[in-house]
Parts: sequence; structure tokens; C-alpha cells
Amino acid sequence: MQGPAVFMDLPLEDQAQELRAYLKGLGAEISEEKSPKGIEDDLHKIIGVCDACFREGHEQEVEEVLNDIVSIMVLIPLERAENLILAFCEKLTKAPGFSLGFISLRALWLLFQSLDERSSMRYHIYYHLVQVAKQTDQVKAVYKDVDNLKAQFALCPPSNEQMQKLYRLLHDVLVKGNQSEQAAKVMIELLGTYTTENASYAREDAIRCIIAALADPNTFLLDPLLALKPVRFLEGELIHDLLSVFVSENLTSYMTFYKSHKEFVQSLGLNHEQNMKKMRLLSFMQLAESHPEISFEMVQEELQIEANEVESFIIEVLKTNCVSCPHVKFVIVVIRFQEIANLANKLYREITSYKNVKTYTT
Repeated sequence: MQGPAVFMDLPLEDQAQELRAYLKGLGAEISEEKSPKGIEDDLHKIIGVCDACFREGHEQEVEEVLNDIVSIMVLIPLERAENLILAFCEKLTKAPGFSLGFISLRALWLLFQSLDERSSMRYHIYYHLVQVAKQTDQVKAVYKDVDNLKAQFALCPPSNEQMQKLYRLLHDVLVKGNQSEQAAKVMIELLGTYTTENASYAREDAIRCIIAALADPNTFLLDPLLALKPVRFLEGELIHDLLSVFVSENLTSYMTFYKSHKEFVQSLGLNHEQNMKKMRLLSFMQLAESHPEISFEMVQEELQIEANEVESFIIEVLKTNCVSCPHVKFVIVVIRFQEIANLANKLYREITSYKNVKTYTT
């Protein structure tokens, strides 16, 4: 196997010839000779077989090859390089394994940063960047938030349809990366791209958004979804009714809905036990908003839990940071008192169960 090629301080044609020779040495089906059609055809042939380095090259060699392809590509007039860029991006999304995927991610990022910010091709590169980030679990390396994303394309905004496609991909990647809060913001941004005139076409996106929000154990602020045009378009359907239950109803209402529409809830891929857990938290938040003090019995009754489950539930509530401590202080005090009373009663029953023990009351 040939050692890593060095492509520095060479004319583009000679640089391309070095790449040809290196890839041929790895077994790629490519001639070592320059193309008589010029550098663009050379690069077309090189990109067509550049994945040979994924199979045979060492990581350092792979990075050098990909970076050199980038260095040639950015010097070709953009109107003639568009197909080359797309072909290169497609190749890099197929890099096998984490290490080669991460190298491909860096090469695509280099290409993205090297193009003029007014170039429409930056969108296509970024879309493939996110695809590779999904495969390598590196979305944080390429995505910060919606505002930063928009700033990246400020000088050449993609079309509405392109942004919708990108938002869908980003949502999937962020969900896979357990970044539920960012995923929810992206999905809301996606639904916000629809107008009253085309909201009916967003049906699938709106349903996915609702399901993702309900399924996410860390998403409790659901009211804003009801204001989105594509979600409003679903009014009268079961999915909208279910969202409304989570927004403004309580656990009892959810149980009634589930009893009547069990198969529908299951068809959405939602877990009933997880739904109940979330509804208990939401129901408690409603109690906290409407009652300055919450009694032990009120928690048991409203949330349909046993006495010995109340304390662990309150601790779970505090972990969400959705209810402030003053709201639950009274409950915690009552819980502690109830524990002492329960323990005293248990001891009393055990003592009086012995035949030779007499009890006295005062």
C-alpha cells in the first residue's frame, strides 16, 4: 500500500494527478493520467472513487485526501462545481463507522465554511452535514439553536420547502441525541413555516409534533402548540382532543379519554404508563397554581396514588423544576407527619397482637 499522498504547493492539475495515483494504489478503478477535459472532469472521476480510502486508507490519509478534494473544489467556479459538491457530499454520508464518519464531518464542515456565504450550495452541504452528524451522534458540533441556524443562511436564505426539509431532519437528529427541548423548538419552527393557506399540507408534521411533545418526559409546556396553524387545522380530531387533555385537563380526564380510545393512543406509539406519569405531574402543577397549600389527601385523590407513593411523587415533581418549593412545603411537612403516625399505628398493632401484652389508654 502506498504511503499518504502529499498535496501541497502543486498546480491543481498535478494535485489531481497525485490523488488519482493514490486512489488507484488503493485499488480504485481510476486512471493515473490527467483527463484531457480538464480539472473538473478529473475531480468528477476522483470523487466517484474517493470512498476507496474508506476501505483501505488510514485515518490520517483519509483526512488528507478529503481535505485536498475540498481545496481543489472551492477553486472551481461555483456554477460549474455544483454537481461535484453534491456528489462529494453524498459520498461522505456513506462513510462507515464513527472514526471515518467524524473525519467526513470535519471535511464537510471545512467545505461549508470555505464557500461564500451568498452561495446557495451551503444549504445542501449543511443538510448533508446534519445527516453525518446523526450517524456519528455529533449534532452539537454543527447545530446550536434555531437563531444561529438562520444566521448561517442570512445572506442566502433557502426556500421555505428546503427549510422544512432541514427542520424535519434536525428534529429527528435532536430526538435521537436526547435533546428534546431543542427538538421541540425546531418542530415548532417547522410548523411556523406553514400559513393558513397551506396549513392542511402540514398535517403529518403537526401530528408528529404533538406525538413527540406528549412522549417527551421533559416537555410540559404544551399550550403554544394549540396556537400553531397546522395544529389548529386538526381541531375535531382525536389527536387534537388528546393534546387538549394534556394542556388543560387532569388525570381523570386522561383516563376517561384512554378508556374510550385505547387503540388510538396505542396506534400513536404512546406509552399509557408514561402518559399517566406525565398527566400526574401536569395535574399537580394545576393544583399548585390554584391552591396555596396542598394537602396530603388532595394529592392522593387528584393523582390517584397510594399514601406511600406521595413522597416519592413530590420528589419527582421537584426534579422537574416546574413547581417552586413554596408550593410543596406544606405537603412535605404533612407527609413527614403522616409517616410518623403510620409508624406509630404499625407499632401499636404489632404490640397489641401479643397475647400477654396489656394496653392502657389515658
